[in-house]
Amino acid sequence: MNTILDVLEETCKKFEDKIAVKDPERSLKWGEFLIKSKNAGRRLAAFDLERKTGYPIALLGDKSVSLLVAMTGVIYAGGFYIVINPEQPSNRISKILEVSKPEILVCERKYKKKLDESGYNGKVLELETLTELNNDYYLSSTYDDSKLSACQLANQDTMSIIRKKLDRESPLYGIFTSGSTGTPKCVLVSHGAVIDFIGHFSKIFAFEENDVIASQAPFDFDVSIKDIFTAFFTGASLLLIPREYFSTPKTLMDYICDNGVTSLTWAVSALCIISGFNCFSYRIPDRLRRIMFSGEVMPMKQLNIWMDNISNARFVNLYGPSEITCNCTYYEIKRRFDNDEKLPLGQAFPGRKVFLLDKDGREIKGKNEIGEIAVSGESLAKGYYNNPNETEKHFVNLNGQRTYLTGDLALIGEDKELYFAGRKDFQIKHMGHRIELEEIERSIDKIEGVERCLCTFDQKKNRIYAYYKGIIDKKMLHQKLKADLPLYMVPNRFFHIKEFILNKNGKADRKRLSELEEVKEEPVSNLV
Repeated sequence: MNTILDVLEETCKKFEDKIAVKDPERSLKWGEFLIKSKNAGRRLAAFDLERKTGYPIALLGDKSVSLLVAMTGVIYAGGFYIVINPEQPSNRISKILEVSKPEILVCERKYKKKLDESGYNGKVLELETLTELNNDYYLSSTYDDSKLSACQLANQDTMSIIRKKLDRESPLYGIFTSGSTGTPKCVLVSHGAVIDFIGHFSKIFAFEENDVIASQAPFDFDVSIKDIFTAFFTGASLLLIPREYFSTPKTLMDYICDNGVTSLTWAVSALCIISGFNCFSYRIPDRLRRIMFSGEVMPMKQLNIWMDNISNARFVNLYGPSEITCNCTYYEIKRRFDNDEKLPLGQAFPGRKVFLLDKDGREIKGKNEIGEIAVSGESLAKGYYNNPNETEKHFVNLNGQRTYLTGDLALIGEDKELYFAGRKDFQIKHMGHRIELEEIERSIDKIEGVERCLCTFDQKKNRIYAYYKGIIDKKMLHQKLKADLPLYMVPNRFFHIKEFILNKNGKADRKRLSELEEVKEEPVSNLV
């Protein structure tokens, strides 16, 4: 298998009449999904007379069957997809588009105004047009060439040329993460990286065609990669969960149970909604066979609630950043853990080497010495799209092996297991996302009325704090910041302080931020 399209088409042959993907509004069987995806690809390829590959196409829309059809259509058109969450503020969308410079942007009709606000002036195609009104090209995946028009034959030739150009090294998708300079970074991942990783992932955790995978993550988040492509590999059904269902836990539980969900690969915060709101007293999803999580440290109390109620399932702690294609280690949980215990990161997936480096770049093999997690071997990302400096900085050559330096710290415990030990820089993990605190600081610093800002992260409480000096009050600062950053990056609390304490080097002392005296604020009307 050279490309994800080879994987998909093999699955569609085996399971043509089985449900492939479903949301609350509609569902498609594998055969139908393949036809619509090819049609979308032909429509997108018609924009490109050069029949090239490896170019970005962005998609702005809610998670849905139609959006997944469009994403797969991008792949058929020879491009790589970049999904933009419409909940992001227009300023953030504008930054993503500036970095990615998409050839085409597919936009759900109701978000056209938001797209206009971002300032994008390139080619735009409505999602509804692409996925619903494209049967003027081909009505089936098997067709008689003698009945095709000259235009259709030319289009068929284009698709054949594009397909021959695609291989394992062709880019498949781009996912944006936070950037310390204030500009988000686009992690670019190839077909081969996903084929290798999902091949191991689906085999180790015994996915099969009878599984129903409940997809929690938005499509701009790398957790979704495991859901989507595990379904492509195995013929499992993909059940898309709308974001709003997590605000009504009973609706969420009914949706999961009524659809016979067997597998959850979710962010920790999403799992904690169910356990934290006592949803198991309402209904038990008794067909669940796997509960896997990543992105944050799982609270032991919440994990034990899950294990007490779903006793026959496999529980797995997954670790790894987007830059290594989803995950590089996994740990199967075989016992209850006390509240003060930590979950190990576990063993490396096949084809990977996961190791620790000291500050001098030497590998750490002894116990209890903290070092940076490094990953080499299969499934490393191609790098950061349109950002060679950051790519060179984080993807390095060590002993002849291309290696990604994660910035995460860990140590080898007395039990010889690997344990997470924080970050070496100002990057954090919050609500499942990797965030550069410096990007938040830069966004706050540029707001009129702010003189200086520093941010911290309370890992135990999972809260971001912003300490700032200036004349703007906290409420207005919060309001202005929401227009620039996604909600998961907006600090949970603001401290309006009089002055920063300096360390011996004349820099603001981050370790003493909690000691700072706050300003007694005047009403907002007096400050503007």
